Amino acid sequence: MKKFIYGLLGFAAISITSCDYHDPNSDKFGNDSSTGWVQFENEGVTYASAVQGANSTLTASVPVVIKSVDIIDLSGGTFANNPVNEGLTVYYTVEDIDGSSSFINIPGSVYIPKGELSANITFTVPATAQISCTQFRVTLTSTSKSNVTVGFEDHDIATQDFVISAFSTDAYVGNYSVLHTFADNTQASYTCNITAGSEENSLLINSLYNSGNPTKVYVNADGTLSFPDASENYLLTQGGVDYFVGGVDGFVSCFNGGTVSVDFRVVSDAGSGGLENVVLTKN
Repeated sequence: MKKFIYGLLGFAAISITSCDYHDPNSDKFGNDSSTGWVQFENEGVTYASAVQGANSTLTASVPVVIKSVDIIDLSGGTFANNPVNEGLTVYYTVEDIDGSSSFINIPGSVYIPKGELSANITFTVPATAQISCTQFRVTLTSTSKSNVTVGFEDHDIATQDFVISAFSTDAYVGNYSVLHTFADNTQASYTCNITAGSEENSLLINSLYNSGNPTKVYVNADGTLSFPDASENYLLTQGGVDYFVGGVDGFVSCFNGGTVSVDFRVVSDAGSGGLENVVLTKN
């Protein structure tokens, strides 16, 4: 099922008192006469979780930002441009990938006040729909001005996925395939399992680094992870030194049948290592 939704990114129009005056910046970005584009702020997936059966609504949003073609630094990065001085309409579609997004209240328009550079497309999920996994994709398609495109060359983030799941720790107990990205960006694959912890909303990841030891995480109501003190998450002993897992952040999601992502650092009395990440996908 594919739904075409029209989002309005509106800017207050500047009134001109003289009919003979030609604004050189008309249809342009602020004082910059270059062509511009719109895109999402970041690549990837937006995850949102709700407590199963909770009598509340869940709101998730994704920012749409405005860029300028010629504001590109020497390292290839881009900077946000000055805001346009007239209204701009951005069109986008919503496409279901897994489950149905028909229950989602989509506003259909979003307003960017003059002087701002972005606005959020916001989706509200009622409690009655927070009972299963839903994945849908938002795709920017066009704008109302010919000199403002969707994406530009290598700088093109035209899509954003949403994964919305009802939260239940029991759903994440099982066997997993692990993709481990180390601090030096090398990777390794192995398997592990997740069991329920003795504390409420806690899970034990058995085991990072194939160490055989569990790493405890706590699952928050929104699906994000929190961690005990590193001293409670013993990892392994090597060269007479004890190492522990210092949790940084992470999340659980119904994505791919069950996904757990953890960012952490290996710590010891000598200090902490670089940031590492494990993505566990349920088998």
